[in-house]
Amino acid sequence: METKEQLVQQIKGWMANDNELRDLQNRVKELKDKRKSYADNLVEIMRKNEIDCFDVNDGKLIYTKTKVKAPLNKNTLVNSLMKYFKDDDDQAKELSKFLLDSREEKVKESIRRKVQK
Repeated sequence: METKEQLVQQIKGWMANDNELRDLQNRVKELKDKRKSYADNLVEIMRKNEIDCFDVNDGKLIYTKTKVKAPLNKNTLVNSLMKYFKDDDDQAKELSKFLLDSREEKVKESIRRKVQK
């Protein structure tokens, strides 16, 4: 077992590191928000003017359009199974319950800091 002093040093080091990470994460969030705003404006301009690509100093800005499927959550699963099993709601609910209950659960241990406001 570590001594009390070593434990205190570990806690102080962890707290200092956590503070620095929080500051950096806030700055990263600000930059991402700003970049998203620029991207939204550029997408709008490029779509309206039918521009596929901009040449820039170190590469290209390319306008792309992709289709993304909605996440598979409980409601989507149940609704899809009810459509598939048209008249048999019980079978759809039973199958969705089985699928949701049979998912693997993982235990994750961590330390979390709650900052007083």
